[in-house]
Amino acid sequence: MTEPITPCLSLANLEDAVDRIARKMPGSPREEVILTRLHFYTQLQLDAWFNASLKPYELNETTWMALMLIYSRPDERVSPSDISSAMAFSRTNATRVVDELEKKGWIQRLPSPSDRRKTELALTGNGLELIRQVLPVQRARLKELWQDFSPDERRQLETLERKLLARLTG
Repeated sequence: MTEPITPCLSLANLEDAVDRIARKMPGSPREEVILTRLHFYTQLQLDAWFNASLKPYELNETTWMALMLIYSRPDERVSPSDISSAMAFSRTNATRVVDELEKKGWIQRLPSPSDRRKTELALTGNGLELIRQVLPVQRARLKELWQDFSPDERRQLETLERKLLARLTG
C-alpha cells in the first residue's frame, strides 16, 4: 500500500493551535479552520495515493487525467487548449504535460482536419494500450478507496463538495 504523507501538523496539534489562537483572539472560526485544513490534508493524501498507483506506469495524476480527457472524446482527439481549459492549467503547464505524453509516445500532434492552422492531440497505439492496461487497475483501486462509504454517504459528500466548489468559484 501507499505510504501516507505526514502533514506538518497532526490534526490534534492543529486543533490545539486553533484553540490557542482562539483564546488569544476570541471569535476565531474554529470549525471553519478545522474543516479547511482537514480538506487540504485529505487532498494531499489522495494525491499521494493516486500518484503511487500510477508511478509503475510512469504516470502521475496530471498525465493520467490528460490521457483520460483525450480518451473520453468520441474521436480520441482534443486541442491543446482543451487540455488547458478542462484541467484548469496554464498554457505553459498544459504544454509541459503534452510534451511529456508525446515524448513517451502516448499521444501525437496532428493537423486539425477542420483548420490547418490548428493542431490536435490524438492517442497513439501505445497510448491506447497503456489506457487499456491502467484503467482496470485504477477502477479497482477507486472502488476499494470508497468501499467504506455507503451510496448515500458518497452522494452526500459529492453534494457537499459541489457546494464548496460553487462557493469558491462564485
